[in-house]
Amino acid sequence: MIRRRAVIAGLLAAALVVAFGGFLLLSDPLRALESRLVLDVLRPGQRVTLVGDHYFQVLPAHHTPFRAQLTPFCSSLVPVLALAAIAAFVVHGHWARRSAALLTAATLVVICNVLRIAASLWVGLQVGARGLVLFHDWVGTLFGLGYTMIGFFLMLYLLLPRATTRIPRAARVSDVL
Repeated sequence: MIRRRAVIAGLLAAALVVAFGGFLLLSDPLRALESRLVLDVLRPGQRVTLVGDHYFQVLPAHHTPFRAQLTPFCSSLVPVLALAAIAAFVVHGHWARRSAALLTAATLVVICNVLRIAASLWVGLQVGARGLVLFHDWVGTLFGLGYTMIGFFLMLYLLLPRATTRIPRAARVSDVL
């Protein structure tokens, strides 16, 4: 029993190292990638540009221009790191299968987050900065929760055995008696 608790404590500590270390190492590179992808999504209007590292200059046609910042917590890094910790330390299976499932789920989460940010900026272009904040805080939060859950379920779906997989039959009392 004590050995099992030590193993669980070690896995929890490793998951925390992955989460905090990954956040410190990957926050700026992932936000830069997401910023460029958001600009690619919004390119037709040319009314959103990147200023500085992670600031969007938004130039609405009928409203006051404003800047929106892509903060570390608006990035998809937190859900991706959570999925990585789950894939590495919670679920079992061959490492290649876990890696493929994580990569698929993480890609979905990053794409959905880019669409969420682009949608927030588009709303800001249409109705101004206050509309962007309202959309980001309510609709964007619900969308973020939704795509994180879908990414998690997709990862589990890819990791769980197929219904056609032959699973050994459990022993019954009649087998022993």
